[in-house]
Amino acid sequence: MAEQTSVAAASAAPSIDRRVRLRWADLGALPLAFMLPFMYYPKVLDGDTQPWLLLAGLVALLTFRPSRFALRSDALPVLLAAACAVTYMLRSDSWSDIVRACYIQFAFFVFWLVCRRERDEIFPAAVRWTIVVWLAVGLYQYLALALGWPVSIPGRYVEGRSGVPSLTSEPSAYGSLSVMQMMYLQSRNERRNAPYIAAAAISTVLSGSVLALLLMVFPLVKLRPRYRWIVLALLPALVIADFLFTSAGLTSRLLSISAEGVGLSSLLLDPSLNLRAGHLYFTLWVNLLDSLTLQSPLAFMVQYNAFAQASGVFIETGSEFVLSAAGEQIYGAGPFGLLLLLTVLYRAQARSSRPGAKIEKVLFITVCMLNPFTLANFFLVLYANRRT
Repeated sequence: MAEQTSVAAASAAPSIDRRVRLRWADLGALPLAFMLPFMYYPKVLDGDTQPWLLLAGLVALLTFRPSRFALRSDALPVLLAAACAVTYMLRSDSWSDIVRACYIQFAFFVFWLVCRRERDEIFPAAVRWTIVVWLAVGLYQYLALALGWPVSIPGRYVEGRSGVPSLTSEPSAYGSLSVMQMMYLQSRNERRNAPYIAAAAISTVLSGSVLALLLMVFPLVKLRPRYRWIVLALLPALVIADFLFTSAGLTSRLLSISAEGVGLSSLLLDPSLNLRAGHLYFTLWVNLLDSLTLQSPLAFMVQYNAFAQASGVFIETGSEFVLSAAGEQIYGAGPFGLLLLLTVLYRAQARSSRPGAKIEKVLFITVCMLNPFTLANFFLVLYANRRT
């Protein structure tokens, strides 16, 4: 009886058991786990990319289970990432763009190797910690804006036209990363993750991101039927509550889009959605062949703006950044970028045993790569390496 009780207690608190079993070689991952909610702040560099997560990743790379520094199966993605960086260096005349491209490939290399070493002892707790911190900050921003309290929002926010960004760079990043966190925790199939999955869903609503709302289809389908009906029943309550505070949140975002026009025109007239749709269409269709054959010069803003003017549909862009991971990789590194994307998808599906799980993982990662992230996004790399 005593033995059965001890076994039951251990199974009910796996996180405590794992913490006890942490070795000295595991401690190197703790700074990275702690820094996840603060990957965008404090801000010391121009743009969204900040050095904090990469610095913590380097600590983990050198000290977290160094005996498993790299696996033989890591060779191909690491070599392709290096090839992407070299290709970009040879094609670009802009040092700032070269530094950014090399940073993305190097960060991907670091996070890929670190995530491959971890076996669900540390990062699941780090994801839950991130969800709690982001939800707390997002809720405060949301309520402060609705009630007229003084609040300083570090990320991009337009009152009346978007949700809140929490501690991320912008509302769409907040919402989409929250959905990634939901998918990661759902893949673990643990009952104790349910409150955190619900918290991430609330964050998605607070973000007001239409793209994140579309991504919500994936975690919703993964729910058991009875839980799915509970979520569908609670959604109207969330929408009604959000409608009462229209300065920020999903309702505010949808109203701002519908005010631009009717039907498809409302989507194309919204500047954010217009740019993202245009970037996808240009990089993955119009300019795809030139990119894959390395015939296209690396002058994205000039090329895209000429395309946008000729189209009569899309608006001009104001930066050299491509608003999708897939488009950025292929436009900058051509065939090497495409091969790296396909390798990530292949490695990701190989970490799942069931055919349905393989298809789900490939589809979700593919859709995420169409969003305004880079391939070095830690949560994307972490989910890709999650064994199911």
